[in-house]
Amino acid sequence: MADKHTIIVIVSIIVIASSLGYSSLNLVSASSLQFKWASDFDYLSVLHGKNMAVCNDSDYPAVFSKYHFTIFYDSKPIGKFTASGTAVQPYSEAQISGKFEADDKQVSQIFFSFLDTEIQGTDVTRVDTDKMRVVATLEYSLFWAIPLSVTHEYSGQEFLEMMNKDTIC
Repeated sequence: MADKHTIIVIVSIIVIASSLGYSSLNLVSASSLQFKWASDFDYLSVLHGKNMAVCNDSDYPAVFSKYHFTIFYDSKPIGKFTASGTAVQPYSEAQISGKFEADDKQVSQIFFSFLDTEIQGTDVTRVDTDKMRVVATLEYSLFWAIPLSVTHEYSGQEFLEMMNKDTIC
């Protein structure tokens, strides 16, 4: 009788330990995810909620629940783009869709129009691009229960370059 219980306990420990170990690989793979706009990125395109490409160039699968970025100008939020999460296999790419939300979309549209022409150098200076910041957050979980998030802050120009840069995938 004791042998049966011992076997059940050992098998349970192996199952729990292996599932926790596999889940912890998400820490490694989620930190190396690369995000890119599916087509050419400019700030006006954020309003239309385009798709994003996610590249996982690690040896392990990555699973995340949400990716979002908030655009700030002079420390005031202009709007927030939120994309759904997905699972991305090792050395592969996935598409995620997102939606832009703002208190006043018309103000965001005018601001993004001015910003894009300023960055491209096709208009007179109306927007100080040095006052712009983008805060991007990746949300995922550890052991399927402990929520984690990783936040990065970019200048407007850095974020534009990141979203247009080719990924390793």
